[in-house]
Order: sequence, then C-alpha cells, then structure tokens
Amino acid sequence: MTSNLKRKLTLVAALLPSLFLYSDTKPPTPGWEINGSLSEACSCDVPCRCNFGGLPSPHRYCYTMYSYKIDKGKYGNLKLDSLKFGSVDARYGRTVYIDSQANAEQRAALLTIADSVLGLKNSVQFYSGQSMTHIATKYTDILQEWDGKGNHVKLGDDGEFRAQYIIGRDGKNPIVVRNNTTWAINDAIKGQTSLFKYHYGRNQFGFTGTNSNQGEFVYKSSE
Repeated sequence: MTSNLKRKLTLVAALLPSLFLYSDTKPPTPGWEINGSLSEACSCDVPCRCNFGGLPSPHRYCYTMYSYKIDKGKYGNLKLDSLKFGSVDARYGRTVYIDSQANAEQRAALLTIADSVLGLKNSVQFYSGQSMTHIATKYTDILQEWDGKGNHVKLGDDGEFRAQYIIGRDGKNPIVVRNNTTWAINDAIKGQTSLFKYHYGRNQFGFTGTNSNQGEFVYKSSE
C-alpha cells in the first residue's frame, strides 16, 4: 500500500464519524404561535353532550366540521396571518383541510400546526366505533365567517355548514358555555345549524338543527 493511499484512507476514516453525525441530525422544528377564531358544527343535538363529557346523541357518531381562522400567527419567522386550516371528522376517518391561499412554506407550517392541534399522527378511538384516523389532506378554498348572529364554514366543494346563535334569557345575547370538555376554547357560543352537509369519499352526511360552537383560541408550541 502506497503512502498516498494510506493518507487517503486515514482521511476517510477521520471523516466517517462526522458524516454519520450529519446524516442523523435533523434541524429543530421552529416554535409557533397562533390566535384567532374557531367555527364548528357537529351532528349532535344542541347542546352536544360531547361538550359536557358525554357520548354523542342522538347519532352513534359525532360527525364534526370545523375551521380555525388565524388572525395573527407565525411559524418561526414565517407569518401565517389570515390563513385557515380545519377538518371533517366522521365515521370513516378524518380529512384535514389546508388553506389554498397559503404558499408552499405556509402549507407545510399549517400542516405541522394541525398535526399538533388535531393529533394527526394518532389513530384515536374517541367514541365506540368511530375512527379519527387521518385519511386525507386537501388544499382548498376555506370560507369561514361569523358575526353577532351566527357562523358559516365552507370547505371547497366538499362540505358546508351555517348556524344561528341561540339567544339566552335576556333576549339579546347568545348562550355561552365556558370551559367545555372537548374544544380548547375558553368560551363557546352555542348555535344551531340550518345547513350542515358533506360528501367526500365514504364520508357523507347531511343534518339540520344540530349543534354549533364559535369561540376564540390562543395556541402555541411547547418549544
């Protein structure tokens, strides 16, 4: 073996540990924080027993459609203001919706945040026979709007709900539930759907007169 070849082999041996270290090292996930409004409707009768620690009623499954609109948000230094993400959770699994207005970087960030907020990597049995397995992700137009009377969500051409708030005893202000058991919002304005329909793959349904929630959220990563 020549001295030149020995030097080359020695150099390769010296570099091997750093090469393996580099290949195994992943960049840390950026910290993120978002705040905004959640609009949600489900197939349960008002006021939805799930929100009070119970099981779905009157249907065996709680078919749920919801959207999170970010007023202010960032993923690392990437701004997420005015973007949305949401989901439909139904008998045959969960389909996640990401705002088509987001660019490629923002879409990836929103999906990472949705993974944390919704638990996409987990296949959880919330109710008997109801799978929350993440079966699809779609990038589409998301319409989410609300006012002093009700809320409205439309997920592309797949699904839509519209609800009116339920007015309380004073005849002026809607009923508000604080510290419900299912949604991570402090105050949930209760509503009742006049339209609630969905059709994508095996998941398809249509209801009226069912439960709706509207409220504000503030979330951040644990990093």
